[in-house]
Amino acid sequence: MKIRQNISMKKIVFCFLTLLALFTAGCGAKECPSAIITRDEAHTGGNLSFVYDANDKKVYVGGEGEFLQFSSADEVKNLEEGYRVGIKVSAPSGVEGFESASLEVDGVTYGDFWEKIEGQDGRYFYLYPTFSEKVKKSSFTLTYNKNCKPQKYTIYLNDKTNFLKNE
Repeated sequence: MKIRQNISMKKIVFCFLTLLALFTAGCGAKECPSAIITRDEAHTGGNLSFVYDANDKKVYVGGEGEFLQFSSADEVKNLEEGYRVGIKVSAPSGVEGFESASLEVDGVTYGDFWEKIEGQDGRYFYLYPTFSEKVKKSSFTLTYNKNCKPQKYTIYLNDKTNFLKNE
């Protein structure tokens, strides 16, 4: 009876250690460095304050006395008209292999989103979240490859930002 208990205890300890190793390893995925997020070169949306907290993966746009400009539809970029802010998201150095990359923006998943440079995927892409008096937050989840865990980012429009009326 005592031998059976020892064998059972060894099995329990072995199973526990195996599960612990799997959870700490993240099933092969690791936490990769955060993306580099800046305003787009055209400053879509106007001259707004812009703060990116890479540790919390949060972007803060606008502020008191600032105006978010209305943007016309852009068929080339497949964007509807609205109050948009342009941001550029770049992969950090050291992260490679974007063949299996995925991007989810407000519930819609994209597989081919990296900018093309001479037919090859670049290390960046652009996002143009649309805001309104009621919608002041947008989020996206980026997965670089199968070796990196998904990273969720949130973009906040400051409540005190004004909307420049479309005339």
